[in-house]
Amino acid sequence: MTGRLRLALVAGLATALTSSSLLPLVDAGGWIAQGLGAILLVALVGEGARRIRVPRPIVGLTQLAALVPYLLLVCVPDASGPIPTPSSIDAFVQLLRVGGQDIREFTTPAPASPGIIAILLLVMGGMAVLVDLIAVTYAQAAPAGLPLLALYSVPAALSRSGLGWAIFLIAALAYVLLLLAEGRERLLRWGRPLTPPTPPGYPAPRQYRPPARGGGRIGLTALAVAVAVPALIPLSANRLIDKTDNGPQSHRLTTINPVVKLSDELNRADNVELMRYRTNAATPGSIYLRISSLDRFDGRTWQPSERQLTDVPKDFPKPAGLDPAVRTAEVTTRIEANDGYRQGSLPMPYPASQVQVKGSWRFEPEGRLLLGDNKQDTRGLGWTVTSLDVEPTPAQLKAAGPPPPSLAPYVSLPLPADMVNRIRQQALKIGGNGTSYDRARNLEEWFARSNQFRYDTKVPQGNGASALENFLEQKVGYCEQFSSAMAVMARTLGIPARVAVGFIPGTLQTDLTYKVSSHDAHAWPELYFAGAGWIRFEPTPSRGNSPSYAQQDVAPVAPSAPPGSAGELPTKQPQSSQSATPSASASTAPVTAGGSSDGPWFSGRALLIGSAILLVVLLAAAPMLARGRVRGRRLAALTRNVAADGANTEPGDRAGPVLGGWAEVLDTARDLGHPAPDGETPRQAAQRLLLVLAERSAAADDAANPESAALLAAREALPRVALATERLLYAQTPPTREAGLGEDVRAIRKGLLARAGRGARLRATLLPSSLRRRGRPSLAERRYTFVERFRPRRRRGDGPGPTVKPADVG
Repeated sequence: MTGRLRLALVAGLATALTSSSLLPLVDAGGWIAQGLGAILLVALVGEGARRIRVPRPIVGLTQLAALVPYLLLVCVPDASGPIPTPSSIDAFVQLLRVGGQDIREFTTPAPASPGIIAILLLVMGGMAVLVDLIAVTYAQAAPAGLPLLALYSVPAALSRSGLGWAIFLIAALAYVLLLLAEGRERLLRWGRPLTPPTPPGYPAPRQYRPPARGGGRIGLTALAVAVAVPALIPLSANRLIDKTDNGPQSHRLTTINPVVKLSDELNRADNVELMRYRTNAATPGSIYLRISSLDRFDGRTWQPSERQLTDVPKDFPKPAGLDPAVRTAEVTTRIEANDGYRQGSLPMPYPASQVQVKGSWRFEPEGRLLLGDNKQDTRGLGWTVTSLDVEPTPAQLKAAGPPPPSLAPYVSLPLPADMVNRIRQQALKIGGNGTSYDRARNLEEWFARSNQFRYDTKVPQGNGASALENFLEQKVGYCEQFSSAMAVMARTLGIPARVAVGFIPGTLQTDLTYKVSSHDAHAWPELYFAGAGWIRFEPTPSRGNSPSYAQQDVAPVAPSAPPGSAGELPTKQPQSSQSATPSASASTAPVTAGGSSDGPWFSGRALLIGSAILLVVLLAAAPMLARGRVRGRRLAALTRNVAADGANTEPGDRAGPVLGGWAEVLDTARDLGHPAPDGETPRQAAQRLLLVLAERSAAADDAANPESAALLAAREALPRVALATERLLYAQTPPTREAGLGEDVRAIRKGLLARAGRGARLRATLLPSSLRRRGRPSLAERRYTFVERFRPRRRRGDGPGPTVKPADVG
């Protein structure tokens, strides 16, 4: 096994070991065998391409060309054959799209669906190509750690509980093995160390140990330290800051996602049940289960601020801003979560006043949330919540005073001033000149019941500045955009606003319980009014329900651009949680530009044709690129040699460049159809090529003709290059300096090209015959080499043994 093949296999092994970090992402791991097959295929194809001297930039493309049919045969066997077809490419692309949707829908560990497996196999094969190209083809093992790091880092970021020290150790050992193999292969290029025989009575000399062994020890020691130190140092990755003075104990809060991927839940193919609850509320439809409060808007996304955490009190403090004159009703709700629902924040109605729950939880007073401590979550948990059903009247909300100064962060908007002014002008136009409550009601009416907006979960995710303006212009989105837009517009009007995330009331069952499923995930704005505190609004059409205080005394909303008439107001439609579904709304409304992404990414036929054209172009250009690389290396070495000071240069240092220059002359002639006979001396070759250069018409004698000038220069340069080669080969004392040989070789090449016809020049450029190996071993020599490979080695002290020649074997 050659050193380069050994290095290629070690590179594949490093990729395979690092790919173990992908195993925790899915339930089953049987697909890993197919991934190992892809890695082995990449290693073997790369070694084969390097053996036939394929140019280095094309080695990786050759590996990709072999990887694609393998992935098609493994992932879409019904639609694929030995040769990729447009139908198989389309099937594979569609499988990748389905896998992308599965990744967005499921949390880790996700089910091993065919789409997810196809993505994992593509990642493993692509990383194998990168690692092999960098570490083996370009002989740079250290930078090859970057793809390995990416292969480890992405699963580590996606895994909820991390990958663990075992997988980290395996991935790190893979990189160390790659470095050791590359160092050993580089050392072996210098030959094996020779150990002199030990005289009798003297101790045996110390065995030579390559420096790579010392590097391996350093690497193993560093890995041991990297694994041991985090286990000894208490680290905390809390998103929320715990500022309690409960001693040195470190609280590890279960991380919750502040911006829930609502579109992923709403677009899931299956509507998974998450929990059920039973309540004694007079209006059960008002029960919104809240899991997060997003109060910080940075111009791109809504996030929860870092808050102080305390122990869970027996009775929660009075809700901020709630006046005793506002009517409230106490509601008791019993919630049971399924075993598969994992959430680090306890879903509760707002505002909760008391919670009975088992486990380790912490209380965040500002958002009135319970957050899991020490990896506590809701799986299989049951809890009872006592909450207040706040029922302010429209008159009380209209009479609300200004918000306190402490709520100034809830009206700030870190957006460009011109954007804030545009949004504020639109909010003033819609909200009118009434009180803050009238403006909030008109905003909700405009979003939810003016028939200008369309609910669609297929729009791109996001609620940042550009997404906000696009939503207000296109008027197509889902609850995340509706709640964000209303909260931002309310802030421009001086009304404190934030966004809450959780679930709408759910579906009533025959046993009088309510079932909450993944499609019930929702976001809504909460606005602050003095006397009532934070109260909910519902701007999203066809989702949830509008609270009672928002359904009375509604001011008319004048649409900014009424369709069909100049001054006629749109007809109001009754709002109900079950009156319309997102799919029905989306099916009856026209599709806007950029709002749908159901079609395929690209055509499989176009991809196949483009890939085939690219592969043909690269294969056609491979001989030309290889020949140009050889020629450039020879001329560069010859120029460096003659530019050096000959007095300080050994003859052996000059032999390679000079002989390379003469080889370039012979190869150029061979490419143009003038091969050199066996046993020809440099002088004989020069005489033969002079006759070739002399075969020209009478017009070639014209000195003004550029081709004639090239021929004359080649005739003068050819004897000089041949003489320099003869001196180097046969002179007793080779010359110390041969100036101008690089220019002479270029002149000879230019003259030979001028002598050749157009067809010969094209053939020499695209299919240079000099790249074909000459002087291949005979059949007898190859048989001799094969027999000697398996012949037992002669031990030290044995006789010299018989001498075997190729002729004897033949």
